[in-house]
Amino acid sequence: MLLGEYAVLSGKHALVCAVDKRITVTLTPREDERIEIQSALLGTYSTELSQLKIEKPFQYVLGALKHYQAKLKRGCDMVIESDFSDQVGLGSSAAVTVATLAALVSWIGIRMLPIDLVRQGRNIIRAVQGMGSGADVAASVYGGMVGYQAQPLLAEKFSVAYPITVLFSGSKTPTPEAVSKVHEYFSAYPNIFRELTNSIGQCALDGMLCVRRGEWEKLGHIMNMQQGLMEALGVSTPLMREMIDHLRQQSGVRGAKISGSGLGDCIIGLGETPTTYTYTDRQRIPVEMSLKGVHCEKI
Repeated sequence: MLLGEYAVLSGKHALVCAVDKRITVTLTPREDERIEIQSALLGTYSTELSQLKIEKPFQYVLGALKHYQAKLKRGCDMVIESDFSDQVGLGSSAAVTVATLAALVSWIGIRMLPIDLVRQGRNIIRAVQGMGSGADVAASVYGGMVGYQAQPLLAEKFSVAYPITVLFSGSKTPTPEAVSKVHEYFSAYPNIFRELTNSIGQCALDGMLCVRRGEWEKLGHIMNMQQGLMEALGVSTPLMREMIDHLRQQSGVRGAKISGSGLGDCIIGLGETPTTYTYTDRQRIPVEMSLKGVHCEKI
C-alpha cells in the first residue's frame, strides 16, 4: 500500500502496487470428492467437498473453494508455494485468494474480467475476516501500480514501476485488530476521524495524478505527508518513526511511510537504496514493483 490506508475503508481512493514476491497455487483435479491442501509454510489440510467450511490456517483458500462449491463436481489437490512469509504483511491473504480463484475459474471453465476477479476476491476476504477494502486484491489481480476505490468499485492500472525499499519492523498487528483500535480511539471524535480519512483519500488521489505524470519527487512528498496523518491516527510506533526518519535520510529515497494498517508491519520508501542498507538489525525485504499480476497456466 503506497497511499490511502484507512481512507479506502471509507470508500475513498488508495494507491497500491504489486511486488515481485509471488504465491503459486497448483490445482490437480481428483476423481473423488476429497479436497487435499498442502503448503510448506502452513502444513496440510483434508476434507470432503460436501463438508467444506472455512477454517484456519487455510481460511482464504477454503473461502474461495466455498464460493464455487456448488459448481464443483469433484475434489482436487492443491499445493501452495510462497516466495515470502505470511508474517511480513505483503498482502499474502489477497495473493493466495486471487491465485486460488484464478485456478478454480480456469478449472471450471469460467471466463472472467479482472474487475470481477477483484470483486470476488474482496468479497471472500470480507467474509473470512469481517472487513477488507480489496486494494491488495486489485494489486494481485492487475500488477503494476493500481489506483483503487472500493465503492463504487474502480481499479485503474498504471503500467509503470519505480524502485522501492521495504523494511519489516519486527512485529505485526493483524489488520482487523489495528483498525478496531483506531475506531475505538476515535469513537468520541468522529468528525476528526472523518477529516483525517478525507485527507488521506486526497493524498491517494494526488498520488495517482503524480504517477500519471511521472512526478516521482512529488509522490514521495505526498507519502511523507500521509505519514503525518498516520501518526495522527495513532498507528505509528517510536521504532517505526525512527525507521522512517532513517530511511528518509538516504540519498535515493524520495519519501517514506508506514505501508498498511500500522502498529508494526512494514515501512516503505519510494526510491532505491544500496542492497546492503538496513536499519540496525531490522529486516530488509528485497522486493521490487512488478508489472505482472495474476497469471494462470493450464496444462
